[in-house]
Amino acid sequence: MPSAAEIARAVRAGEVRAAEVARDHLDRLAERDEGIGAVWTVTEERALAEAAAVDAALARGDAPGPLAGVPVGWKDLIDTAGIRTTYGSAIWRDHVPDRDADVVARTAAAGAVTIAKLATHELAWGTTTDNLWFGTCRNPRDPSRVPGGSSGGSAAALATEAVALAPGTDTGGSIRCPASCCGIVGLKPTFGRVSLAGIHPLCQSFDHCGPMARTVEDCALALEVLAGPSPRDPRTPAVPVPRYRDALGRGVEGMTVAVAERFFFEHTQEDVAAAARRAVAALEGAGARLVEIDLGWPPDEEFRVGRFYLAEMAATLAGHWPARRADLAPEIAEDCDVADRLPAVEAAEMFERRLAWCAALEERVRGAGIDLIATPTQPFSPPPVGTRTVAFAGDPDVRIGGAMCVLTEVFDVNGWPAVSVPCGTDAAGLPAGLQLAALPWREEDCLAAAAVVEAWSA
Repeated sequence: MPSAAEIARAVRAGEVRAAEVARDHLDRLAERDEGIGAVWTVTEERALAEAAAVDAALARGDAPGPLAGVPVGWKDLIDTAGIRTTYGSAIWRDHVPDRDADVVARTAAAGAVTIAKLATHELAWGTTTDNLWFGTCRNPRDPSRVPGGSSGGSAAALATEAVALAPGTDTGGSIRCPASCCGIVGLKPTFGRVSLAGIHPLCQSFDHCGPMARTVEDCALALEVLAGPSPRDPRTPAVPVPRYRDALGRGVEGMTVAVAERFFFEHTQEDVAAAARRAVAALEGAGARLVEIDLGWPPDEEFRVGRFYLAEMAATLAGHWPARRADLAPEIAEDCDVADRLPAVEAAEMFERRLAWCAALEERVRGAGIDLIATPTQPFSPPPVGTRTVAFAGDPDVRIGGAMCVLTEVFDVNGWPAVSVPCGTDAAGLPAGLQLAALPWREEDCLAAAAVVEAWSA
């Protein structure tokens, strides 16, 4: 199946019409999604209209854009004008936005074609995409397993090849964990690199939006379109956006890659950790210098990152909580109960501790000349559908949502870019991912190294 970059090149060259690509993928949506549940809404009318506009632009001799004719699916947390967008919640079951999210508008202007809205965990408040109101999304690599979450529908639709791009959102690992579970590539950019305007918030100082795709090149191409400041989102500074695809052939010669052994590798399932180690060795073989690092994660108990999340997450339900308690999954309602009891003073203190911890880590990484940090993306294989708790780090009863993102959330806390790239499989043949994180605004370093791993694992 052609990649997004290959589709765009073929459409621009006149080798295939955008309308043909759209029709082919619309047919795939029904055929490939059976038994998976990644697709919630098929946007056929919009897809065919956008494809026709691309073909008409080409016929006039106009440039159709870098994503010409590329079929895109959107996580149902992301607003699409005139198309039902539920946020995965009974509260917004019939919600129809009147305006596209910034990221949707940018891809459309670049020639992309919106063909579907995709499954998400309720309000992005979880990591399995097992949705009480709209059904369970399953992993195409093994339908008895979860696809990860909360961007599970995005990863699953890519794995079935029903869409070519599917940007997701990431607050604790919701791009990278499903990418690892489903064997695709997912990049969480620097906080503020991509506008969040028109995306339902989960935790506003942790939320990110970024590309998910089947190849590193496609992620680079998509990020070139998605990134940049927006007048609708004051969190997006006027930082130059590189041509990320230029980094893909750069390699890792001379780069310093820090391997986070403590906590990250030591608590990871043995075969998953082994796959990640082999990928790290491939980076060394390609010229990278390996060092070890202790990220100091998780921080001391006083940091209590989970409670920090809750303070912001509950705020997104202002005006609906507790009046709409019956329209929330029980675990979300329970979290809101905890948030109700969280003193404002404690939340403010945690914010200060977060800033201090982030500043100290950045100073240490820069001082050591480290370019990248390597870890497994998640600590175990995709769990079976219906899993609620798992054993982790000596605790026999860890809630699945926290356990799946325990290796990724550090880079949401500090806002650094991080990518998950497939690095092999576990003993059962299920996908495993390598997470590569870089300093702020250095997504190209993540992509350069991910391209090396992708070529090595091909």
